[in-house]
Amino acid sequence: MNVKNAYDADATNVRVELRGTGGDQFLRVQDDGTGMSSDDLMWNWGVLATENKLRDDRSPQFRRKRLGQKGVGRFATEKLGHRLLLRTRTAGQREVSEIKINWDDLRGDRDLGEYEFPIRRTRPDAYEPSHGTRLEVRSLRVEWKKARAQKLRSQLARLIDPETAASDFKITLLTPWEELNGPLQNPLTGCETHRLEFEISSDGVETVRIFSPDKKEVEAITTPTSIPAFGPIRGRLRYFGQGLASAERSRGGDPDADWNVGIRVFRDGCRVRPYGEPGPEGDWLQIYRARYLKGSRFKLKPHYLEGTVHITKDENPDLRDTTSREGLNANDCYAAFVQYVQGKVAALSDLLLEEQLHEERSRMRERYHKALQPLTEGLNRVRSDEYSRAVDSADAEVRKGATRVTFPMIRNSHWECLDCGDSWKVPLELSPARCREFSVGRDGKPSKKPGCGSTDIRHKENVPRNESKTPAASPSLHDVLAGMPAYVTGKQLRPIIDWEMGENDEESEVRADRRELAINGRHASFRAADALDGNETVEGTTFEALRAVAALTIHVINAASQAWGRWHYRQWGADFDTYLRKATELKDACVANIRARDAGQVQTDEVSVAS
Repeated sequence: MNVKNAYDADATNVRVELRGTGGDQFLRVQDDGTGMSSDDLMWNWGVLATENKLRDDRSPQFRRKRLGQKGVGRFATEKLGHRLLLRTRTAGQREVSEIKINWDDLRGDRDLGEYEFPIRRTRPDAYEPSHGTRLEVRSLRVEWKKARAQKLRSQLARLIDPETAASDFKITLLTPWEELNGPLQNPLTGCETHRLEFEISSDGVETVRIFSPDKKEVEAITTPTSIPAFGPIRGRLRYFGQGLASAERSRGGDPDADWNVGIRVFRDGCRVRPYGEPGPEGDWLQIYRARYLKGSRFKLKPHYLEGTVHITKDENPDLRDTTSREGLNANDCYAAFVQYVQGKVAALSDLLLEEQLHEERSRMRERYHKALQPLTEGLNRVRSDEYSRAVDSADAEVRKGATRVTFPMIRNSHWECLDCGDSWKVPLELSPARCREFSVGRDGKPSKKPGCGSTDIRHKENVPRNESKTPAASPSLHDVLAGMPAYVTGKQLRPIIDWEMGENDEESEVRADRRELAINGRHASFRAADALDGNETVEGTTFEALRAVAALTIHVINAASQAWGRWHYRQWGADFDTYLRKATELKDACVANIRARDAGQVQTDEVSVAS
């Protein structure tokens, strides 16, 4: 609707109006630019594809880079309506120059450039500014409903670059619908959860800045590089993790607005279409298409992504407009330009994927720790002199072996903190509960380096197994995930979930020498219980019912109780009654703690554990 031409004409205000109803509707675009003289109308506006804007590519007053080049803007009005009225005057001119066109009078066997349009002189209307241009399109080809007016508002609002929009260029929309009226602003919210900014300067320095909720400080990467063939550029990618509708609602806007969520290109402060438009023609980076292809670099949600890329006519001469002024020529420079921006989207996608995996692991760790908690509390309530003697015996063997070796042969287990990333050595007979606990040096003497206090730690010295460490069916969190330590008759016993145990190994086992009660994370029964409590669901079962089952907690208590009874039976050659008694003792202790914690809220049949 010639808003770009108003920008080129140094207009400071453009008013776009939709007036009338039914067959009397008309569109009016009024600006306060420099206007056109009779010569401009005759030799520039009235002639197809003139080169006046190429010869003088900057506006006379504000020295804006001209956006119009091809001289075909007037013919776009023919698509909107049957009749066109143009009124224009320059500063100091008393009369208004006027041209009327009835597009239905034009014959199809003649080229548009062959027509001449008579120029009339008339008095100005009362509401016309002292200089500028007004276009009126009447006898509209389709009736404009509210939805079409909303789309017009959305397109106009996104026409001017939100990063460098000139403060002296305003667009106002007036329609029969009050909620659509008023000055337009680009609907960028500033509520993005992630942002990636990039720039290649004219001296060949690339700067990338990453803003993320998980990063307390902005991560900035600056590297020297050669200026690419397409020239210096800059851009900003925004990702709305809560969804764009929520972001729009948070700023008091319309959550059902027709969001243009693509990556848009701006040349010298004004929009280059169709890049970023809804639909396949606007997906110039192939984000929607590539996201679902195997091996794609794009794992983010395309409809949560918005961005801008900035180029200029001076510094990016090889990124040229097509003849229709819709898009850029598909040359080698354009291909390199697309590939570069795709790389930045992929970098943002990698960041989001990393955070998503971290959040997923955190949720899973929390769920596993919650499943282990009743077992820890139950173990604290039981007694076992047999276990105490077994631990003392194992410690004695370790100390005896340590006295027979020299300094280079001192062996320690290796532990690592999953929060701060620190790692440390621990004597084999000890099992830490938090970061750097029991830390020693190579000589076996205690280390004074403090830890971060996190209990999210893992044992790095893996138990040898014939099968792979992390099967596809396992949660792939860690080789070992430990719960809070319990103390049985004064001796530590830590419940853990071990994904290094084989699928055909026992469901659980007691390791007195390592003070561990291990639950086999690869066992089929563990995976089934984990699926019930996790994201997987069994067909025909409601989610509420699955939440009430607490299948993983039940499995952990069952498996640990069986291992506790089995260890006593095998370790001391006791009779079968001892096995049953020890298993029942631990199970009852775990259930008693659940009952005490959830008294009045959880019924007995919801926490009872099948034998």
